[in-house]
Amino acid sequence: MDKRRESSQTRRIRRTKVDWFGIIMMFVLLVCSLAIFARLMATKMLTTTNLVLIMAALLVVNGLHIFVQLPLRRNKLGKLICGVLAVLLSAGMIYGTVAAGAVQSALNKISGVMVEKQVTAVIVMKEDEATDLGDTKGYRFGILANRDTNNTQQILSAMEKSMGKVETASYDTPAEMADALYDDEVQALILNEGYIPLLTEQENYRDFSDRTKIIYEYITEHEITAIKPTGSITKQPFVVYCSGSDERDSDINAKTRSDVNILAVVNPKTRQILLINTPRDYYLPLAFNGEMDKLTHAGLYGIQESMAVLDNLYGTKTSYYGRVNFWGLIDIVDALGGIDVYSDYSFETSAGDVAGYGYRTYSYTEGWNHLDGLEALMFARERHSFSDGDNQRGRNQMKVVQAIIEKITSPSVLSNYQDLLKAMSDNCVTNISYDQITSLVQMMQKEGFSWNIQAMSAREGSGDTYQYCYSAPGDPLYVMPPDYEYINTIKSVVDQVMNGEEIVIPSEPTE
Repeated sequence: MDKRRESSQTRRIRRTKVDWFGIIMMFVLLVCSLAIFARLMATKMLTTTNLVLIMAALLVVNGLHIFVQLPLRRNKLGKLICGVLAVLLSAGMIYGTVAAGAVQSALNKISGVMVEKQVTAVIVMKEDEATDLGDTKGYRFGILANRDTNNTQQILSAMEKSMGKVETASYDTPAEMADALYDDEVQALILNEGYIPLLTEQENYRDFSDRTKIIYEYITEHEITAIKPTGSITKQPFVVYCSGSDERDSDINAKTRSDVNILAVVNPKTRQILLINTPRDYYLPLAFNGEMDKLTHAGLYGIQESMAVLDNLYGTKTSYYGRVNFWGLIDIVDALGGIDVYSDYSFETSAGDVAGYGYRTYSYTEGWNHLDGLEALMFARERHSFSDGDNQRGRNQMKVVQAIIEKITSPSVLSNYQDLLKAMSDNCVTNISYDQITSLVQMMQKEGFSWNIQAMSAREGSGDTYQYCYSAPGDPLYVMPPDYEYINTIKSVVDQVMNGEEIVIPSEPTE
């Protein structure tokens, strides 16, 4: 009798909408759990310990939901609460899966880049009616006689296939080419775009870009020779060259001047980083031919030439590089919601209509300043407001970089991570591989995220500040003679980092 009554009561407990809602969400939660765990494994960013902990947490959460949702129960409140929790947890897991995928995609885009581009332009006068290459048939073209000959011949060969024989006139310098174009000796120029900023540095050609227009660009790609590191990136000291381009329209992979030149000497075992800023106008011998030139001009011959010039100066062996389009700072800093930077001085700078943002005067006070993207860029670019010009600009650039790193590593970055990843993937590249980056991330999970970061800047020495430069033949250009005595001081601190000693930087002289 009792058994029949119990059976009758059991039959009366039927699955309701709450039951089916709970069961559906139980399966949704299970699928989302599998998806986020698979994505986290694919990123390779988490240590085995952290993956095991996450897997255990997911098993517990899903096990509890199965325990609550599968059995028939008279009280539906527990099922309803678990179902709602499953909705919230599933939404969070979907967000996490998408976020992890976005991080992985962005890092894959910027890491392991081993290609550089050279852009050769066909240039005519602004008022010329030609709008594309086909309109220049019958023109006489000015070319450089002894510079960038391989790229020039490649574009000439391509032009002759479609236009027939092309008449050319050779000149020794870009300035002579510009004069020939102005005087109608030639109707067009074939010139590597990297030489245009060098030309506009000269007094008589500052308006060259305003008087001319580019109607065609010929792009060639060159593979960067791989540099084999001396050891594991998580165990052995290494050096990274951080290059910043100040050309607003430049392709991030293009060979162009490097306006920011920072070596990061890293010892992962002692958790120490030494940042060394070298002014762009430092007057140094080029590595490939020994000719004297500005450091910034070394970038015209490829990022490895810039690395070699700095290695010769400091006695380092640089294995990695990171390149940033400095104009991308606007997007990166804005995506972070601005950054806080300490200024050593109060100053103002006017930069005209910067990047189409309109004419503005940018003001900074001594002390802490909260800067948006454009203000951060102007802060990092200004040098004329300071008595030591490029030296202070280098220090300010490192302040901006440090502020960005601090903001990126704070929890607030999660609120706008998609815009940040897009800004970084559009404006940054490195030859550090994806696997090496994830190895560093795993190392920091095990040993902590704190680093001892110190900075030094090369100083101006004595000597003539106007010298002839190999890459810009013609009039002497402003240069900065190196202070080799202080370079030796920097070398000694580099040795401290490489040898695992605590960084001790000599006190800066007071002004």
